[in-house]
Amino acid sequence: MNDNLFKESSATTRMLGDELRQLLREIDPAQGEPLLDRLAVEDHAVPLLVFTGYHSSGKSTLIEALTDRTFNVPIGSGVTTDSVTEYDWDGDVRLVDTPGVHAGRPHHDELAEQALQSADLVLFAVPVELFDDTLVAHLRDVLGRLGKSRQTLMVITKAGTMPTPAPGVREQAILEALGPFDKVPWVECDAQYYLDGLDLATSAPADSAAFIEASNLALVADRINGFARDHGTIGRVSQPLQQLLAISIEASASLVDDPDEQASLTVLARQRSALSKKRIHLDGQLEAQVAQFRGDAVRAATRFADAIETADDHGTVTDEKVQDEVADLNKQLRTALTSFESSVQDTLQAQFDDLASEVLEIEASPYGRVAVRLGDVQAEALGMDEVSVRAGSTTSQRSAPRWAGDLSEHLKKFHQMWGAGDGVKAASQSNGHKIVLSLGHTFGKKFKPWEAARTANTIGRAVKVGGAVIAVGSQLYDVYAGERDAVATERARAERRRNITQEVLAQADDISANALRTVRAGLDETLSPEFQRIDAMADAIHGARSTRSDHRSRLGSIQDGARAALARLAPDEVSAG
Repeated sequence: MNDNLFKESSATTRMLGDELRQLLREIDPAQGEPLLDRLAVEDHAVPLLVFTGYHSSGKSTLIEALTDRTFNVPIGSGVTTDSVTEYDWDGDVRLVDTPGVHAGRPHHDELAEQALQSADLVLFAVPVELFDDTLVAHLRDVLGRLGKSRQTLMVITKAGTMPTPAPGVREQAILEALGPFDKVPWVECDAQYYLDGLDLATSAPADSAAFIEASNLALVADRINGFARDHGTIGRVSQPLQQLLAISIEASASLVDDPDEQASLTVLARQRSALSKKRIHLDGQLEAQVAQFRGDAVRAATRFADAIETADDHGTVTDEKVQDEVADLNKQLRTALTSFESSVQDTLQAQFDDLASEVLEIEASPYGRVAVRLGDVQAEALGMDEVSVRAGSTTSQRSAPRWAGDLSEHLKKFHQMWGAGDGVKAASQSNGHKIVLSLGHTFGKKFKPWEAARTANTIGRAVKVGGAVIAVGSQLYDVYAGERDAVATERARAERRRNITQEVLAQADDISANALRTVRAGLDETLSPEFQRIDAMADAIHGARSTRSDHRSRLGSIQDGARAALARLAPDEVSAG
């Protein structure tokens, strides 16, 4: 396999160019499209290598050998090439086989000249018999009139068909052929030996290697590569690479970290923090309200038990007395429940009002003002009359990022849902109103059991049974004065008090548990989607950062590839950029 810097550099240019085009289509159109347009306009043709020389000088065989039989070029004696034939070598290099010069067909000379004028490198094939007057004239015409003296490599072909001449013979013949022109690099080879070696690669590997080495084609490839290195920086070979490098560097410069991203992420973080802290604070306050309600219920039950015991001590426990005390208990519990309901509603309203104020503070912060101005949302609707962009920001000069529209829509909805004016402070259809309304239904349903016959009968029976036991115990106490009966009496009283308190507290716990479930369910129903929206928006911005980092990395790879290719073309030079 013959390495060819023309092909390698062109292949690298094509590969890196495809990568750069794809990347420029992915970045912000405001930055990417102008660079993409430049890349399209300033794209260069692939290198053109033109083979010329005397007819039957081995030009076609040389093409076959250099490309490892890629094209199956017709090979034979006589005039085998009667037209300019172009071969596209994988889209990386164009190889042009010209008709034999002065092959007896005048138009051959014209076709060959047209190809030679466009050549990046001329491979001038000279048969091993060396020059005659016709070939000398053609060589000097190519070097002089066509101006290819610095773009010509002379290849002495069919070297294996004649014995090696005495030292200096070929050098002298070449100098005489050049005449007044500067020395042209030259190399001798036998391309047919190389092709024969390829044919023997499987059946006779040792012979194959010997033929390939004897062909000296590796030296031809080295000389072509040497030309690419020596002249690449001033020819078309390096220009596409230089252009790719320059455009990729400009693209990298456009991918600096966006200060507005940090502003937007800060706003989103503060929104999430405000909602999270408010939820935690609400839970704490609601638990305190529940504790207060349970305490009020226990105190009401205790007063009820005390009243029954007092009546019991005086022997006045009657059905009428029990009903009066139950009615008073219901009244006290109703008062406790009303206070609990009001305190929960007041807590919700106060916390939502406080949240609305915090939302306004977030929007009015420097970061909030920048975030609001990024997209299409009408900033006036949020009270954003002016925005002072910090030093170094290019908000007014750059197009808005792709996520700016989504952010603006999010900020607008967040303001409507949680901000003052048309948010939760609205009289109806707001999140806070819906939660409080649902809570009211819960209290309404759970209030009735306090007055239900089941509750009254349960408590009443406990009182009457307890009273009978205690009354009997008291009478026996006077007669027998037995310690056991006194203990039994106190146990009966304690059991009655415990039953009353547990009955009241169980219903109080049921009411408070349902109230908390209602509030928490309402908060979850409202806050969970909000958290998801905030997180999705933050993910989009982080994704833009990650994508930009990936783009920078890919551009760095493109630049490294271009620099490496340029270094191979000009190892002693430092490429720009």
